[in-house]
Amino acid sequence: MNLFHTFLANRQEHSSESAFLVTSGDRSVSISWGQFTDDIAVVAELIRADRPQGAVALLGENSYEWIVAHAACLFTGVTVVPIDVNLNPEQIAARLRKVRAAVLVHSSLYAEKARAAHNMCAGVLIASFGSVKTDLVMALARERLRFGKKSIWEDAPLERNEEAISMIVFTSGTTSMPRGVMITTQALESFIDYASERLDIRAGNRSLMILPLQHIFGMCVAYLLLSKRAAMGVCPDFRRLYDAVERFRADFLFLVPALAEILAKKISQKYVSAEAAFGSPLQWIAVGGAPLHRRVHDNLTILGVKVLGAYGLTETCSEYSLSNSSDVSLPGCAGLAARTGGVETKVSENGELLIKGPCVFKGYYEEPQETAKVMTEDGWFRTGDTGKIDEMGRVWVTGRISRTIVLDSGKKVSPEELEMRLMELPGIQECLVYEIDGTRTIVAEVYSQSSQKTVQRHIDELNKALPVYMRIRKVFTRDEPFPRTTSGKIKTGGKCREL
Repeated sequence: MNLFHTFLANRQEHSSESAFLVTSGDRSVSISWGQFTDDIAVVAELIRADRPQGAVALLGENSYEWIVAHAACLFTGVTVVPIDVNLNPEQIAARLRKVRAAVLVHSSLYAEKARAAHNMCAGVLIASFGSVKTDLVMALARERLRFGKKSIWEDAPLERNEEAISMIVFTSGTTSMPRGVMITTQALESFIDYASERLDIRAGNRSLMILPLQHIFGMCVAYLLLSKRAAMGVCPDFRRLYDAVERFRADFLFLVPALAEILAKKISQKYVSAEAAFGSPLQWIAVGGAPLHRRVHDNLTILGVKVLGAYGLTETCSEYSLSNSSDVSLPGCAGLAARTGGVETKVSENGELLIKGPCVFKGYYEEPQETAKVMTEDGWFRTGDTGKIDEMGRVWVTGRISRTIVLDSGKKVSPEELEMRLMELPGIQECLVYEIDGTRTIVAEVYSQSSQKTVQRHIDELNKALPVYMRIRKVFTRDEPFPRTTSGKIKTGGKCREL
């Protein structure tokens, strides 16, 4: 598919259909494809009139305006750099300098951070969604388009280099230093084609923009839904997930495990099913970013929600494996491996999941040596994850190579495998398994509201069922949940006390 032509066709043939649903007081207001593409054209006109000599960075919560700005950059050939809203001003400034950003566009909610970062970056212009100045500039651009200036939709389609760098998306940095991943429009289109084959998404369906747009999974899902003409309810605050699903009557959702757990807990507090909670069926949820714990999977199944597995990385534009929406839901399965549209997947001799094809990134920005480390000579990307692909083509991710504990005996222990086992124990809400400072001592750090003795007793029972080399030798407990990244992944570290 061609993303630009898809948007143009939706504008011409489905102008009055809803592209977005936004909250206005106690009502939901529809934004049509006509208005959406008009707004993209206005921002694109600003970009074309004053062509930025560098990338455009976006800093803001999930919003309609964020998507408009992002799409305008894509369709005018300007590299766009999403910025994590949880970064401090110094970190934001460092990323702006690294990618040589020309402009930082921000929402009013993050104006203070944006101004502080701007003061550290000489030559970077700053603009705000919805400010008086921005509204004035956009009004002038709108007038130019109204009185004869051709918009991007009316010009003869430009020859677009689908393999040119359209986005630089920084990795989360949970296991290494954050790196700028160079992504093409072709990679985004590859994900859309692939997901469209697997998922039953139809025009007129409703879903939510809930995943953070600064992360690749959120961006890919947003463009997938737009391409399929499913209306998106805008949910800027994941803490209001339940309310947003109820308000917008979502047919399906894309979530990370932490959000899936929140949703299951909220529903089960008052209702026996998702349909009873929301007044209409929640057909399925696709969970990516990390494995979903079995008890959450089982809880959602009991509530009448099918759970689909999804797996991908920033470097693969979220593509590697995805369940069919008609599949039987299997706990722990990351879906069917991508093997169409020029994409190939396989497992290396040492058990690492590999992928090649148009979805794979063009490298880490200005880090060729780091890029070379993750690419084979014949073009396969090393995911850094261990796993297997069974005879049915289903993917099972077993762990992260960088986290693997290698014992003195040479045996290897996957912390993720132990974490999954721990999460099946009564009372354990969160956990992290690691070794202490290269001592080969396997440690579990646990957040639980059960007593220390109860937690220890359950882990002692688990140890009896484990091979000797996999047994957990020390257990620590936390007084509060683990800190998480905005994609829902647990950050390592933090104070703990020994049981």
